[in-house]
Amino acid sequence: MQRNRYRRFGLLGYPLGHSLSPWIHQRIMEIAGIPGEYKLYPLKPEELASDLPKLLASLDGLNCTIPYKESIIPYLQGCAPCAAAYGAVNTVHGRVGYNTDGIGFAACEVPLKGRSVCILGAGGVARVFALEAVRAGAREISILARTPQRAEALVQDVKAHGYSNILALGLEAGPVNCDVCLNGTPVGMWPKVRGLPAENQELKVGEGVFDGIYNPTATRFLLQAKGQGIWAKGGLQMLFEQALAAQKIWNPEVDFQAWSSELAALKGGLAREVLRQSPIKLVLSGFMGSGKSTVGSALAKALALPFVDLDESIVEVADQTIPEIFQTQGEASFRKLEREVFLAELKRPEALVLAAGGGTLVQEGMEDILGENRALVIYLDVSLPTAIKRVGHDQGRPMLGSGLAETEALYVSRRPSYESYADLKVPAEGDLAQIVHQIMSAFEWHG
Repeated sequence: MQRNRYRRFGLLGYPLGHSLSPWIHQRIMEIAGIPGEYKLYPLKPEELASDLPKLLASLDGLNCTIPYKESIIPYLQGCAPCAAAYGAVNTVHGRVGYNTDGIGFAACEVPLKGRSVCILGAGGVARVFALEAVRAGAREISILARTPQRAEALVQDVKAHGYSNILALGLEAGPVNCDVCLNGTPVGMWPKVRGLPAENQELKVGEGVFDGIYNPTATRFLLQAKGQGIWAKGGLQMLFEQALAAQKIWNPEVDFQAWSSELAALKGGLAREVLRQSPIKLVLSGFMGSGKSTVGSALAKALALPFVDLDESIVEVADQTIPEIFQTQGEASFRKLEREVFLAELKRPEALVLAAGGGTLVQEGMEDILGENRALVIYLDVSLPTAIKRVGHDQGRPMLGSGLAETEALYVSRRPSYESYADLKVPAEGDLAQIVHQIMSAFEWHG
């Protein structure tokens, strides 16, 4: 292949929506000096037979996603061993099908050797996880899926590869204990970011969690694991590495290793691009004095996002200070206004960081509001003495006006709500830069 020849690549699937593939591939090509383009080809099922052969003849390389990873195989001249093992194709070159998902997953270095592994789901991603867990030397594997027939089919497929220590679990199986859990379901993916793949299952994980979802870069499932101090990683690196592997297949003459530092930096930009394309709302919660405004402002600056202080927005809307609202209208009216302003801010189209009031998430129905508006909650946890020391006798905080005993009772009563809504719990008594870094790292926005 001529080094400077203009090359044409693309992604086949339907529907494709706001795929990240063009962004990733175009930048990899720019870094490596590969002239060309990468486009989306959303073919409808009824168009596949007539249009796919034309694409295969005209493109230098093709990626393939849902729903064509299996149905594309009859149009090819053959499959590489990786695609044959997975029974699916995600990359095509020279009319040969490949699958780079395993390469992407392996690059994430999930601790699997000698571990008991629980895989959530029984679809294509779960199949990759299962076979890679076998290859990595997992001690035992269990498949937990909503459809028992699919789970059992996956078990039999894995056994056909010579691995016997695998079983399918029904949702009624009771508590599930494992060393490592791999989420191969789409539950928790944008835009339904508050979904949990094992919400109704008692799942105890000892060492690590991997979530194949990359949008958002950290799901609730992942954040909760990180909050427990468990090794946890999302699917962003897998996405990037499988794309890079495809480029290596398409461009075997290119020395990608020579561009390793530039490609590593590209992964950091990818995390920001995910946030730009799929704007989640980051809601900071916690008791008064937990640092929501300070941390929120610094976090928003680090992410180059708008910052909203809910109390300030309420004052602007009401044209009164918060003490004046309490005094003239009462707490019930304030809470109603707080809820209305909170909802209005969450409905803004762009991603943002929002510092909620100390009592915002205590109100009923907040889970529905958060879910409908693609919000994730970061709970800034501080002790009561720290909170009181920070706010002192702040006259702008009506809830402090009843005395220390009442403040302590309020702190104790609200804490369960903070805990229940928390997708990520962050100790917030330390250095501001460290707190922001911890949040950034949890969402994989660092680097």
